Amino acid sequence: MKRFVVVEASPFPDVLHARCADASFRVRLSPADRPHSTSVIDEHLVVDVDTCRDGSLLDCADVLQGSRAHSVTSALHWLAELTSAHPACGIAAVPLAGAGGASGWALAGGSDRSVVLVPYGPYRPYTASADQSLLPSCLHAWLVAGRSLREWPCAHDAPSG
Repeated sequence: MKRFVVVEASPFPDVLHARCADASFRVRLSPADRPHSTSVIDEHLVVDVDTCRDGSLLDCADVLQGSRAHSVTSALHWLAELTSAHPACGIAAVPLAGAGGASGWALAGGSDRSVVLVPYGPYRPYTASADQSLLPSCLHAWLVAGRSLREWPCAHDAPSG
């Protein structure tokens, strides 16, 4: 799977809106967290690393993301491999497996290649019914806007080792 994603910021309500040809995803941010722009803040190419075998697409993707859920330990290992093999990608993301399906994302990105976990849950700024495969695109826009992965609401540092 590959797709071109556009992420927009809107002040009312404070939302990041990611969309592509077949999906849409919104994240509500606090007024202090939202980008200062109220228009398109990011456009990028997303490539699924679990299905794509075209090395040129993998090398030029802005967002590399998996479609198969992993344990935290396995996801962190996979992120290390992805960021090492494709240093030009802006963000790498792997869905996390949990009881009943994916329970969030493990992500690596930014100039410092920080690694964070972003869980799903009842008190997150996004809903479980939304197309959560677009959450990494919102985080890519967050990086483009000059923020770090560690500043994302609900993100926490991945365990080391």
